[in-house]
Amino acid sequence: MKPVTLIVSALAAVAAAAPTSASTEKRGIVDLNAFNNFGFANQDLQYLLAINGFNLQAFAQLASFNNLNIGGFQNLFVNNAFDVNALLQLQQIALLSQLGGLGLFGNFDLSTLQLNVFDLGLINGIGGFNIGSLIDQSLIPQIQAIIQQTQINAVILKE
Repeated sequence: MKPVTLIVSALAAVAAAAPTSASTEKRGIVDLNAFNNFGFANQDLQYLLAINGFNLQAFAQLASFNNLNIGGFQNLFVNNAFDVNALLQLQQIALLSQLGGLGLFGNFDLSTLQLNVFDLGLINGIGGFNIGSLIDQSLIPQIQAIIQQTQINAVILKE
């Protein structure tokens, strides 16, 4: 036998012997009210949700079934702030939602995943820059119309 065949055979045996679960079990509890039922208090963030269609259901399921610690995102949903830090957090939610929606995380325990650790260092003050100040006020009626026209799905956690 070739050495490559031996290695592949050994890895296949290890993979076959690894414990798996065919069913997903709920591991954690997510209080949707603490997260404003995953609706953004800020109109501009709500607008970004509307035009991008983030899958917040998948995000909530990562917290509930994969032990993803989403506590650091609570302020994003309940505060009325649209700054650089909020955009960075929204990007993390978007990425995790997409990957979770694809089923990439399966039954992995995500409790050790460190989120919100992006350190701006000496320029940390820029994180609080109000991006809303750059938005033309004449666009607000259009932004509100888009938010109202877009169906935003409710997040429901099933056991």
